[in-house]
Amino acid sequence: MNMVNKSTGFSPFQLRLGQSPCLIPPLFTPIILTTPKKVCAQELIDRLQQDVFKAQDNLLKAKVSQAAHANLTCNPNFDLDIGDHMMLSTEN
Repeated sequence: MNMVNKSTGFSPFQLRLGQSPCLIPPLFTPIILTTPKKVCAQELIDRLQQDVFKAQDNLLKAKVSQAAHANLTCNPNFDLDIGDHMMLSTEN
């Protein structure tokens, strides 16, 4: 539920609602001396949008990294001549 995704760097809960849930309720009620700052809707939307942008950037970084690692094992040079036979997969 609140597991941080390695690729995005955010939990799905945080990307959806803008904050992580409080899993353990406090044992005592804290005494609040000042009034809490009210978060206006625009600030919440902006924060959510920034989190989504960061998650998209992190996904792009992960995609580039995965492509680089996959390309290390690829061999672009095939020793094929005209008339050689090879097997192709038509599964997908």
